[in-house]
Amino acid sequence: MKRLVGYIACIILLTACGGGGPQGPQRPANRDHRSQRDSNLVAMIQVNQRMAEEADREVIRYVQADTVLRYAQCNQGAWVARTTEMPDNEQPKMGEPVQIHMLVYTLDGQDLLQDVEGEFTLGRGELPLGIEYALRELRRGEQGRILAPWHAAFGVDGADNIPPYSNVRIEITIH
Repeated sequence: MKRLVGYIACIILLTACGGGGPQGPQRPANRDHRSQRDSNLVAMIQVNQRMAEEADREVIRYVQADTVLRYAQCNQGAWVARTTEMPDNEQPKMGEPVQIHMLVYTLDGQDLLQDVEGEFTLGRGELPLGIEYALRELRRGEQGRILAPWHAAFGVDGADNIPPYSNVRIEITIH
């Protein structure tokens, strides 16, 4: 009986002391990993917002410096100006296919894409949203210039030869 009581006392003592084996690192009681991850996410969102605001300012400076063309801001942050006008032609409607030919540059003139041609249907997300909204302002047969900050153009991933976070100038013809 004394032996049984001794075993029980040892078990209780070992259990109370954490099993007697080496203990792993303890997480501070006031630190939750989920809240740390959420804080990091909030910080990343704030950095992207500041970068987007700076990109918008850069495009606006370009618009203000261009004394030849008249730009109009579209939804989603892009700007568009007609370089040739066809006032009697129709504007493409949502769901309609449009043929386009475009040249893509950075705002400082670096050549990114040349002679991009294709047919796209407006409203299907086949083009970056800012560029699609700018296209809606042009009429068939017109040529135009689209200025788009990275968040309205090719975004954080870029495309083909377009690096991520690129503010772009697009010379475009719509058919």
